[in-house]
Amino acid sequence: MGPAHLAVGLVARPLAPKAPLGAILLATELTDILWGVFTLARLDGVGFAPWSHGLLTSAIWSGLAGLASGRVYRDKRTGAVIGLLVFSHWVLDFISHPMQPNTAPDLPLAFAGSPKVGLGLYGALGRRAAAVELGLLVLGIATYLVTRRRTIVPVRG
Repeated sequence: MGPAHLAVGLVARPLAPKAPLGAILLATELTDILWGVFTLARLDGVGFAPWSHGLLTSAIWSGLAGLASGRVYRDKRTGAVIGLLVFSHWVLDFISHPMQPNTAPDLPLAFAGSPKVGLGLYGALGRRAAAVELGLLVLGIATYLVTRRRTIVPVRG
């Protein structure tokens, strides 16, 4: 769900003007970055495990990212937006990850052994899932460009 995560960041960009776009996009992908780090450190398994993609730990990572970015950018609103963007990753994964009769859900609610969830949008869409992802990214880019253009004030010489 990478492109859709980035689309959310692009749409949310005007809400945190003090943060660079890179920090906002990084916030939307932090969960997957943590998954990679934890997998390499053998803390998470090959599938989505609780340290990166659990609901509980997603809330913790979101809070930490929000607090840290609020301090770095000296703006509570920026911290709140970045924290919410980190958490948006879990929400989008919940919508898209499987919960089909023949496919096990893969998003844990808490730690190992806790129930796993997912609404399975990708299973329902099949091959059309990639088109939905790309469509969301195009919409995110268009929204970003329109809102960016509105905030740029032309200099008259």
